[in-house]
Amino acid sequence: MSRCSQANTIPRHNMRGSWIIGIMVVGLLALGSHGQSPEKKSNAPAAEQPVDAKTVPAELDTLNIASRKMYADARKLELSTIPVVIVVSGDDLVLRKNGKRTAVTVIPAEYHTLKCIAHSTLALFTHLSFEPGKPLDDDRLKTVKEYQALLTTAGQAVEKFGFDPDTLARQKRILARAQEFTAKVIQDGKVSADDLTKFCRASRADILANGAGAAKAQLLATHKQVMAWKKDMTAEEWATLTVIVSGAQTPRVENAAVQYFSRLFGETNGEGRRVVYAESLWDEEKAVNLLGTLRLDGKLSIAVFGDPFRMYRDFLADGARTAIDDIFAAP
Repeated sequence: MSRCSQANTIPRHNMRGSWIIGIMVVGLLALGSHGQSPEKKSNAPAAEQPVDAKTVPAELDTLNIASRKMYADARKLELSTIPVVIVVSGDDLVLRKNGKRTAVTVIPAEYHTLKCIAHSTLALFTHLSFEPGKPLDDDRLKTVKEYQALLTTAGQAVEKFGFDPDTLARQKRILARAQEFTAKVIQDGKVSADDLTKFCRASRADILANGAGAAKAQLLATHKQVMAWKKDMTAEEWATLTVIVSGAQTPRVENAAVQYFSRLFGETNGEGRRVVYAESLWDEEKAVNLLGTLRLDGKLSIAVFGDPFRMYRDFLADGARTAIDDIFAAP
C-alpha cells in the first residue's frame, strides 16, 4: 500500500488574535444586514476555517496512522498463513515451522579460514590505494608494519588447520606474497599505483580459488541441513516453503544462498515468490516482516492493478516518469 507520511499528528496552527477579531466583526455585520437580533441565531453552518496548505491536516494524518495500523495487522495475519519459512542469517539457517523456531549453524570453519586469508590482499589494496605514489604518513606506515606482523603469525597458524596439500600451498602463497609486498612498501615508505595493481593481479587466481572453496563449503553444509529438514516436511509444506536471505546491498541474485535456493525451487530470476532477499535487514523479525509485506502487496497488486508485482515497484514510479519527462522536455 502507499507509504504515506509517518509524522505524528500535527495540531492546527493557532489563529492570530487580530484575525479572530476580524472574523467576529464580519459575522456581526452579516447578522445585522439580515435584520436578525443577537438573540436569534442563524441555522446556517459556521464558516470553515481555511486549511494551511503547508501542513497535513490533523484529521488526514490521523486517518493515515489508522490506515498503516490496518496494514500492519493484515501483514501479521498474512504471516500466520505461511507454515514454513527458512531464514538465512549469517552463519545460521533458521527454520520457522508452525510457530516453532530452530536455528542451526551451518557455515563451517573452512569457509571462514579461506576468506580470512583471501581478505589480506583486499585489505592491503584498500589501505594503500589512497594517493598511491605519495609517501605514507606515520599512522598508515605503522599500520602496514603491524599488519606485516599479523601476516607472519597467520602463516604459522594456517599449517595447523588441516588443509589438503594443494589448498595449504595456496594459502602459503597468498600470505608470502603479501609479506613480500608489505616489506617493500615499508622499505620505500610508499607504493606506486602500478606496483599495487601488479600485486593484486598476481593474487587474483589464488583469491578466486579461495572464494570457490569457501562457497562450496557453505553450500554443501546448507544443502545437507535443508535436506534433513525436508524429511520432516509434508509435500504441501515443501511446496510452499519460502526462504528469506539476509544480505548486504550488492550481492542480491548473485548471493550464494540465493543462487542455491533459486535452483532448488526452480526460480529462474533468483529472487522470486519463494526466495526473498532482505537487503541489510539483519534483524530476523524485520526480515520476516518483509516477507509478509511482499505477500500482502502481491495480493493488493492483483486486486488494484491486475499485476502481481506492481506494488514491488515504487507506487510513484509511473507518475514520476511522466513528471520527469515534463521537467526535461525540450522548450
